[in-house]
Amino acid sequence: MSRPPFSPACLDHVVLRVARMDEALAFYCDVIGAKEERRVPAVGLVQLRVGQSLIDLIDATLDGSTDRQVLDHFCIRVEPWDEALIVEHLAKFGVNVIERGPRYGAQGVGPSLYIRDPFGTVVELKGPASPVESELPVLTTARLILRPARLSDAEALFPLFADSETMQFWAHGPVTSVADVRQIIARNLVPRNKPESSFAITEDGNLAIGCVNFYEESDAMAGLGYIIGKSFWGRGLVSEAVNAALLHGFVTLKLHRIWLDIDPQNHASVRVAGKCGFSAEGVQRQAFFMDGAYLDSAIFGLLREDWIRLRGASFASGK
Repeated sequence: MSRPPFSPACLDHVVLRVARMDEALAFYCDVIGAKEERRVPAVGLVQLRVGQSLIDLIDATLDGSTDRQVLDHFCIRVEPWDEALIVEHLAKFGVNVIERGPRYGAQGVGPSLYIRDPFGTVVELKGPASPVESELPVLTTARLILRPARLSDAEALFPLFADSETMQFWAHGPVTSVADVRQIIARNLVPRNKPESSFAITEDGNLAIGCVNFYEESDAMAGLGYIIGKSFWGRGLVSEAVNAALLHGFVTLKLHRIWLDIDPQNHASVRVAGKCGFSAEGVQRQAFFMDGAYLDSAIFGLLREDWIRLRGASFASGK
């Protein structure tokens, strides 16, 4: 049996046609707890946020529908998104695409295909939303300029992510193409990551020599990841970039706690953690699986109150 060239990631949204919009909003917002996110008056659409998904309410009276609620369609987000392969797979089962194009979903605007199930229900298959780039904020240090990451940085960063020594302690092995790096950058941009969370490390504001980014931000806590090209090792640039990121994280993003997840064998990164004020919190044994092996993870944490105290001590000593 032919397997799909994708995996269903989640239910992106459900679209309901309602004849009594006020009652529907009262129920889904007041009773269920959904929050209104977006309105498109021209088509009578109100979108409600439910966690990582949406409930779309369409005013059915605009086209003369009767006094009832019906399911217009529902949407499943799938990954990876290769439209040609998906259409080819659907055709093998006699499933025709009835509509295609970019549409708004729970993550933002992204590609989608409309099909019907055997009972006539419209099902939308949606790919990841298009990454959103930004020009601000820009973080500066004595030697570096950290600017928001761009998809166009992929070419400059490819040698870094393709180098086996540089990637020895990363979350995955070396990549094989610029397109792979572009996907890495996209995962750290809006909508997959929070705004103002991903930066390219540069010396001049242009050419990317590394990157630093916050991830898994929730409840004012986030992880921090960083990497820099091998030719820039040994100059203290990573510590300089991390310190800039900490200032941004604790002051601008209002984070309470920032953590690092480091391979215990990555002694250079452990030194960076110490220089930047992180405390060793313990080792999770065999907590990470990669290349057929279970690896340990050393966790380092820094609380905002500790960072403020260390920063004050640093200023007081003139460092």
